[in-house]
Amino acid sequence: MKTLLSISVFCLFLFTNCSDDLDSDNLPETIELEQKSIDSNGYISDNRTDGYNKGYFWTIYKEGGWGRLRFPQANQYSGNFEIEYKNNQDIVGGKGWSTGNGRRINYNIGLLQGSYNFVGVYGWTQTPLIEYYVVEKGSITGQNQNRNYTVNNKNYKFKKQLRSNAPSILGTKTFYQYISEHGNASTGSNQQVHMQAHINHWNKYGGHKPEWGNLRDFDYQVFGIESYTGNWGKINASIW
Repeated sequence: MKTLLSISVFCLFLFTNCSDDLDSDNLPETIELEQKSIDSNGYISDNRTDGYNKGYFWTIYKEGGWGRLRFPQANQYSGNFEIEYKNNQDIVGGKGWSTGNGRRINYNIGLLQGSYNFVGVYGWTQTPLIEYYVVEKGSITGQNQNRNYTVNNKNYKFKKQLRSNAPSILGTKTFYQYISEHGNASTGSNQQVHMQAHINHWNKYGGHKPEWGNLRDFDYQVFGIESYTGNWGKINASIW
């Protein structure tokens, strides 16, 4: 996240491997929003807000401008979400799990319009404190570690960036961002991120202090979007 921690036309596609722990109820076509800072139309205020929808965790944060999070196809695809925004200093959010791990994350980006910086898997660990990105589309600033690797026939560049006295999930701290960047995934097709392969690479080449051991104490892990261009943008995607 750049600062504080943390499709109108939907391409139709069939998901056959939905997670077993999802809700099986058939609720009416409504938007499930648990926090008062998001109203029934999905508008979001300037703070981080979390909740659950159809068995999935979601999180959203923005600075300035306008934005909204909705779940327009969630009755059909439990992992569906839509984020639209404009004139923001920063906006980041997505749908996934309250606790990260090495899971395989299936996704389909049905619509991606306008301006954005990053689309992919985003999350945090607490020990050591790491903010991580698996960049499926776009790019995140960082120092190239010259440790490229391949997962699921996608080549990833491993980058790091030090954030000094910056806001985090544990308050103002100094921490590293770990960035695995592919950046060129297609839209409208089923894709997969094998998180354990990325975690293994970070453990081997991240360079965090040996006494800390491997990355652990995972906080949330979502598939989502970040934009700090200040322009308009919109994503509609589903995970399973």
